[in-house]
Amino acid sequence: MIKIEIFSLKPLLRRLANLQFAIIMLLLIGILIALGTFIEQEQSLIFYKTNYPETAPIFGFIDWRFIYFCNLNKIYRSYWFAILLIIFASSLIACTFTTQLPVLKKFKLWQFFKYTRQFERLNPLKTTNILASSTVFKFHKKNYHVFRQSEKVYAYSGLLGRIGPIFVHFSILFLILGSTWSAFNGYTAQEIIPRGEIFHVQNLLKSGNISYIPQIVSWRVNDFWITYTKDLKINQFYSDLSLLDNRGFELKRKTIFVNEPFVYNGITLYQTDWDLLGLKIKVNNDEIIQVPTKKITTDGRKFWVGSIPIKINDSGPVNYTILINDLFGNLFIYNEQGKLVYECLIGEDVKINNTLRINFSDFITTTGLQIKTDSGIPLVYFAFFLLMVSVYISFISYSQIWQLKTTNNLVIGGKSNRAVLYFQEELKRMVQNPK
Repeated sequence: MIKIEIFSLKPLLRRLANLQFAIIMLLLIGILIALGTFIEQEQSLIFYKTNYPETAPIFGFIDWRFIYFCNLNKIYRSYWFAILLIIFASSLIACTFTTQLPVLKKFKLWQFFKYTRQFERLNPLKTTNILASSTVFKFHKKNYHVFRQSEKVYAYSGLLGRIGPIFVHFSILFLILGSTWSAFNGYTAQEIIPRGEIFHVQNLLKSGNISYIPQIVSWRVNDFWITYTKDLKINQFYSDLSLLDNRGFELKRKTIFVNEPFVYNGITLYQTDWDLLGLKIKVNNDEIIQVPTKKITTDGRKFWVGSIPIKINDSGPVNYTILINDLFGNLFIYNEQGKLVYECLIGEDVKINNTLRINFSDFITTTGLQIKTDSGIPLVYFAFFLLMVSVYISFISYSQIWQLKTTNNLVIGGKSNRAVLYFQEELKRMVQNPK
């Protein structure tokens, strides 16, 4: 006779739902997260070779080869980290459906006491001059769910307080799902765009394994400007952006600045940086040339320097240096000996030896934009909302009351998982003042 054994999921579910197993998984994930804060994430190969050389491994084995082999440079996007999260999430699900929900059903069932000895651990109240129906009415007024069978009464309230652990489990599940989806589907890019140019997302800083960058839309930098404080420090910088469809029609337009991004269909554009690439110069009100500039930082202040070769006579061109220290429009022109020879404003004509007229018509500015998508953020926000709800309902007391009518007296007792002293006082008031 052949015996066929049918595979059962119950042993696996019991193992997954084991509290000790869940704690071990949580500790393991916590250690990996701590390791991810210790080892810099998403850096270049040169960075890891420089900071984690083979000649001086940390703890004798952590070098750049070990980091790359174990994907420690991108822990949160690694498949093995995702597998750990899936196992932990499975443990929470198993615990919820095999332990928490059955226990919740148990709390909804009525349990009558048949004997007075069952009240011994409840600090019971005994009385002889109160009708059983009067206390039952009082229980109803206090929002207790009351069940009665002959002379036996059972009542409970605050069942919602027992749902708190279930809310915690689901909040963690949504947090894991949202953060994992963001890690594998999100991306971050950085673009430096001149004013007036149209651009697509190209320069990725990091991206997930299944990230998708839409190319059916583009952005245009309509304008860029900076505001200054009274002491000539930068107050804020702005970018006027337009979202265009694949035919070039404007879908949305917005002026962004720091802490005020451009948001469209899950894609967010942040104002992060700016730069001055050069100057547009008109020569003799005719020819327009572009002069590149180089940024110099001194004592925390930014300066831009450019050079203009100007032919004055047959001896050859003379290099004039242009110094720019802000976008107000102030320009300082120095000769080859480093002497300040001209000071003017943007848009103002300057005559060189009364023969050559030049006009610094405009700045060529760029705006620095960070483009980011984080599709799992709504799930993360919802997870924190559930967590706050679970904290609130965890303060709701789950209380139970039993009542038994004997030949000589009425026995009443109860218990609560929170505010025990307050519950005992309230029960005493209900018994002594049943009206």
